[in-house]
Amino acid sequence: MGLFSDLDKKLADNVYAHGSELTDASADLPQKVRDTVDLLMPLIRPEAREAVRSEILGIIHEHLYDDNALKA
Repeated sequence: MGLFSDLDKKLADNVYAHGSELTDASADLPQKVRDTVDLLMPLIRPEAREAVRSEILGIIHEHLYDDNALKA
């Protein structure tokens, strides 16, 4: 049983360490992009800022040019 317990702990630690990369659209975007989107937030109502920020970053992530694809 110790093997499964150790494996479960390692998997849980990995999910906590890297889980945001699976759920956060901006996780792999350059910091400059996130900073630019943050500059827009004063124009958005405070209660909607997180949702709008997430949507904008998701759209950018979805439609961002992939440099590797352009080189092929």
